Amino acid sequence: MRINVHAGHNPDGMTACGAIGLIKESTEARAVKDRVIAQLVSMGHTVRDCTCNNGTSQNDILQKIVAACNAQEADLDISIHFNAGAQPEADGHTTGTEVYVYSTSSAATAYAQRVVDSIAALGFRNRGVKERQSLYVLRHTKAPAMLIECCFVDDPEDVALYNADRMAAAIVAGIMGQTTETTADAAKLAAMSQAEFVDWIGKLSAEDMKTSGILASVTAAQSILESGYGKSELALNALNMGGMKAELSGNTWPSAWDGKMYTKDTAEQEPDGTYITIKADFRAYSSVAAYLADHSAYLTGAKDGEKLRYAGIVGCKDYRKAFQIIKDGGYATSLDYVDKLCAVVEKWNLTRYDCATPIGQSEIYWLSAADVFTEAEADAVKVQLEQTWPGLNLLKRRGIVTKVY
Repeated sequence: MRINVHAGHNPDGMTACGAIGLIKESTEARAVKDRVIAQLVSMGHTVRDCTCNNGTSQNDILQKIVAACNAQEADLDISIHFNAGAQPEADGHTTGTEVYVYSTSSAATAYAQRVVDSIAALGFRNRGVKERQSLYVLRHTKAPAMLIECCFVDDPEDVALYNADRMAAAIVAGIMGQTTETTADAAKLAAMSQAEFVDWIGKLSAEDMKTSGILASVTAAQSILESGYGKSELALNALNMGGMKAELSGNTWPSAWDGKMYTKDTAEQEPDGTYITIKADFRAYSSVAAYLADHSAYLTGAKDGEKLRYAGIVGCKDYRKAFQIIKDGGYATSLDYVDKLCAVVEKWNLTRYDCATPIGQSEIYWLSAADVFTEAEADAVKVQLEQTWPGLNLLKRRGIVTKVY
């Protein structure tokens, strides 16, 4: 999308700088605006900042904002403000949020409704979408426009609840028709370095391994390779880290996917090594955790006829064998898919995440201390181990560890 975003009014200390209460409208509108732009840009949208910082009067500010908005074609204009005029004494209730549009028949109305609902989900009273034809920006911008009143600067409950990061995430979620969890994950992906992404997805994969039985190194490597370290179009816009298409094995396997899709061009490799580009529907997820759960459910439950498509993947302790199972099952068309994934595992030492918990083991065996110590020394080591690792006794009580020699 092509989106114009601006904060209302001049900067603080200048003429027409907006409402002042427990917080300042100009300061917070700019804080939210900056975060909204950063998130939208990270998701691949074209965004222009039309904020005015040098207006000589209220009318001059409005004219400069509109001129900036109308200087290029846009799909949506977003004006960010904060309201005033609330009950100044704490009464246990927020005064809330509202969004203005020029006309309820405007194309902006659907976006406005989602935005106000998304902000209200943070805990603010939902004052709804309102028609306001007297507002200069709404009246004069060419693109569909909405003016967001995030909350009230003079309401103690509003101010206590307000947070610029959460407010921006709610606005972006509303624009995109997503949840705040979705936009928060997308923003996190956009901000992470490669090393940060590897550690994050590695730990999430280790948690997934506890229930799926699929090596964390396998899940993590696929996410890293397929998503380009979380920076691919599909990752940022659909939180789909592994190229999971909408139609997989007839969708006859257990899946918690809610049916939302993201359509994009994708390159597929032919058996002769050449590539073709096709337009495909991919699964869109509410969070990276939701993707991981669905990805593992697919690998463990998808069928090819009456047989499991990826038979042997659960409990496989060799990542190369696991990748070959995935390739043979038809997960990817790339001829060197297995080698690429192995290279990722080895580059980042992803097998370290495979040690998070033993799979298919009911008992942990320890090397006998008597092999290297005298009996007295071994008894001392055993006592020290039990004292310095409280979790050992818990494991013994649960029957996971049965003996410490």
